[in-house]
Amino acid sequence: MPDRGWTTSARIVRAGEYDGGYVPLCPAPGEPHRDRTEFGTGEGWGEATRLLSLLHITDFQLADLLSPSRTEFLQRFDGEPRWQRMLPAYRPQEFLELQALTAVAATARQAAEQCAVDVLVTTGDNTDSAQRNEVEAYLTALDGGELRPADLGVGHPASPTGGSDDSFWHPEPGSTDAWSARGLPDVRGALDAARTPFVSVGVGVPWLSVYGNHDCLLQGRTPFPPDYDAFLTGPAKPVLPPSDYLPDSDAMVDYLADPWVVSTGTRAPIERDERRSSLTKTEHVAAHFRQGAIPDGHGYTMDNVATGTAYYVWDGVPGVRLISLDTTNPYGDVNGCVDDVQFGWLADRLAEVAAGSGDPRLVVLMSHHGLDTMDNPTGPDDAGLHLAGDVRALLHQHPHVVLWLSGHVHVNRVVARQGPAGGGFWEVITSAIAEWPVQLRHVAVEVTDQGAVITATMIDSLAPVDWDLSTAGLAGLHREVAANDPGSVGGIHAEGTPEDRNVALRVPLPTQLLDALRRRG
Repeated sequence: MPDRGWTTSARIVRAGEYDGGYVPLCPAPGEPHRDRTEFGTGEGWGEATRLLSLLHITDFQLADLLSPSRTEFLQRFDGEPRWQRMLPAYRPQEFLELQALTAVAATARQAAEQCAVDVLVTTGDNTDSAQRNEVEAYLTALDGGELRPADLGVGHPASPTGGSDDSFWHPEPGSTDAWSARGLPDVRGALDAARTPFVSVGVGVPWLSVYGNHDCLLQGRTPFPPDYDAFLTGPAKPVLPPSDYLPDSDAMVDYLADPWVVSTGTRAPIERDERRSSLTKTEHVAAHFRQGAIPDGHGYTMDNVATGTAYYVWDGVPGVRLISLDTTNPYGDVNGCVDDVQFGWLADRLAEVAAGSGDPRLVVLMSHHGLDTMDNPTGPDDAGLHLAGDVRALLHQHPHVVLWLSGHVHVNRVVARQGPAGGGFWEVITSAIAEWPVQLRHVAVEVTDQGAVITATMIDSLAPVDWDLSTAGLAGLHREVAANDPGSVGGIHAEGTPEDRNVALRVPLPTQLLDALRRRG
């Protein structure tokens, strides 16, 4: 890919080495593309023909900060082993997530205009806890329209940043909270600015949605208990755990058994709000069929609505099939799997576009969980769940599978998934918008006379490094604060190594498949 000013091959936003103090951000020289040679070099591959240009974003975890389901008060137990699987429960920059997401949407729009992007893919955890108001806000941010941060609790006295609990960051001058003591800046007027309504321009290209565990489960961890909506939409929010509760060994085990276990302590008054109600999988999918959605349903189909499923195929680009998997485990816990019905469906959809079929295509998979986190067997003995080994073995039977896009772990990572008899595919994992480094990834898929060439390029958010109190400036503040949160899911080195960012990846393909692709071209 030639250097372009909007990619990190030309310029990149860097953080200094974190040493426990506050680290500001600064621009730095760009990074060249590195050849990954696990499947061989590009020698003799000849001229490439583009098949697909896409943008990959993931893991917004857009949160209603007043949701009674939230457990940010558990962050005070950071460092205590029995609580660690319930953390992080709070991010100091989370009250600026809408501004950050809007800046990412504007970045996607610019990139799409400059690089002829066919489609944008968001691989799940678009929301924090599967609530109606969270889904509506994320859809508006990507489709375009007015956003009202106050409707998600930003600045409210019962929200973490809007209150007085010193466990949370309070950006107004004079605060003595734990985060200000670590060097997070005083920002006079930040809360008032953060609550101000603004308009998102939207991504400006067709975009596809993928289902993640935070879009499915209570706090991304456990099924919603019966009658939980009365609590969700009600007039009180927990702000402390029960005084008589202390987990024996692992609070996550207790929470999976009974999510009420941490939510019956001290509560703060909030306004009742029916928009906080939880969404079933069917309701989540149906919400994507909104006026102006391109494509209709953002990838989901009316068959998904009818069957209560969230996996589908998208054949919107000649020569390529995008397959979206639902890797959430409806029985609980954060990692993934696929059930037996979806596993059989996947096998059929792969066979439909194999080299000997009437519609040969390269296959790009999209899912929230990748192979390394498809290890969740939670459920009854007859649940028929397939984990990473089964899925890997199936994919390695199909040489037209060249790429898998995933999220969940909040880091940039590129992994060669080599088959037992040679060949294989690449898994490209992109970091979270909710955390550092707040990046998109551009992916171009081309074909030559030897195989597929995949060029992956990181793109920094257009949010300014020199932040201020404008909407874009607050997105810049969000990114800088995120770079100073060592307890985040991805950590302070979530940008990955150079081999995980700007890379050129090759996948040799059988002659029969290449001939079929050329014939259909």
